[in-house]
Formats: sequence, structure tokens, C-alpha cells
Amino acid sequence: MLIGRKHATHVQRMESSVDVRRLRGRAAIEDAHSGVTLEVEPRIDNRIASLYGADREEATEIHANYHAERIFLSLVRRCVENGMKKGAIAERLKNLNLVELASQVARGRLVEAAAVEILFRMVAQMERSGAVEDRYINFYA
Repeated sequence: MLIGRKHATHVQRMESSVDVRRLRGRAAIEDAHSGVTLEVEPRIDNRIASLYGADREEATEIHANYHAERIFLSLVRRCVENGMKKGAIAERLKNLNLVELASQVARGRLVEAAAVEILFRMVAQMERSGAVEDRYINFYA
């Protein structure tokens, strides 16, 4: 019976070390964001700095890039759902300052959903005022 407990403890240690090794990169940042409120968002930079062994400035950049990617993917998904072609989306996104909004999200000044909404409205406005290749965006926007 004692051998079984030791073995179980050893297995638990191995599993926890595997989890620690597995949580690198994006997964580690996502784990740091679980259950985070807007007020706590700026403090995640410290956790990122310790995860990557980076200074505060680099951690802030990593954090903003994480949010930029999430915002970008959400925005593309929303545009596609509203009938916009991917080529048209890429053209419209060139003119948007996604990085600035991502930085605001990382500093806790804006939530991701609001950033996506702002950018989507800008894309829809460009689509309405410009030459429209895709007829569905005008209907849904």
C-alpha cells in the first residue's frame, strides 16, 4: 500500500511538471489571462516577464501582440460572418491601427470585444464608402 502511494505521488509530480513544460508561449499567456478582470489586465505584464525572463518593456510588447492576434482573428471571423471576402478584409485592415487598440487592451483601458467592435465599425464604414466588391457587407453592416 505504501508503494502505491509513493508511486501515485511520483505520477502526480510528473503530471504537474509536464503541465508546467506544456504551458509555454501562447498557452502560458492564455493561462495567465484566465479569470482576469479589466483592472488586473495591466499586471499580467509582470507574469509574462517572469515566464519569458524578459524585461518589463518586452513583456508589455509580448502582451500587446497577444491581444493584437486575438483581436485580429476575432475581427476577421466577424467580417467573414458578415459576408466580406478575405481579400477585401486584408485590404481594409491595412488602414487600421490595430496595434494601438491591442496596447490599450493590454493596459486594461479597453476590453477585447470593444476593440473588435470599434475595428469592425471602421471596416464596415470603409466598405460602405468605398468601392464595394462584396454585396453582403452593405446588407449586414
